[in-house]
Amino acid sequence: MPVRAHLGKPVATAALALALASMVAGPARATVSISCSDMKFDSSIDIVLGAGPVPNVFSVSLSVGGRDFTTAPGLPGEPVTIAQAFDDGEVFRIDLVDPQATKRVAAIRLLRADHDTAPVQIGFLQIEDEPPIGISCVGP
Repeated sequence: MPVRAHLGKPVATAALALALASMVAGPARATVSISCSDMKFDSSIDIVLGAGPVPNVFSVSLSVGGRDFTTAPGLPGEPVTIAQAFDDGEVFRIDLVDPQATKRVAAIRLLRADHDTAPVQIGFLQIEDEPPIGISCVGP
C-alpha cells in the first residue's frame, strides 16, 4: 500500500499564514532631506534622500525664477528625471534631465561641511544655460 503524505490542518494553516505574511508591506524606508535656498530666498531646492551610506535620491523639487520643476509625479511643476546623483565625499552632484533624457535641465552641486549638530552645504544650481545661482543648504 503506498504511503501518502498528509498535511494536517495545523500545517496547512501555517502555510497559509506564511503566504499572507509575505504579502504584507515590506520594511519602511527611512528618508532624510536637504533644503536649499539662495541668498534672496526666491529660489529653493528640496531633495529627499534614502537614509544610508550613499546618496539614494528619491525626489527633487526646484523653484527658480518663477519656474517649478519636480521629479515626483503628480506634484506641480515641469517634470524632470534624475540622470545621475553622485557623492564623492566632497561634492554632491545631481543632474536632472527632461523626461526624454535629451537635454540637461538642471545641475546641482553641493560642497559639504559636516558638523554633528547642523551639517551645512553650499553650492550652486544651474538651470539649462542660465547663470548659476549660489545656494546654501541644511540637511544631512
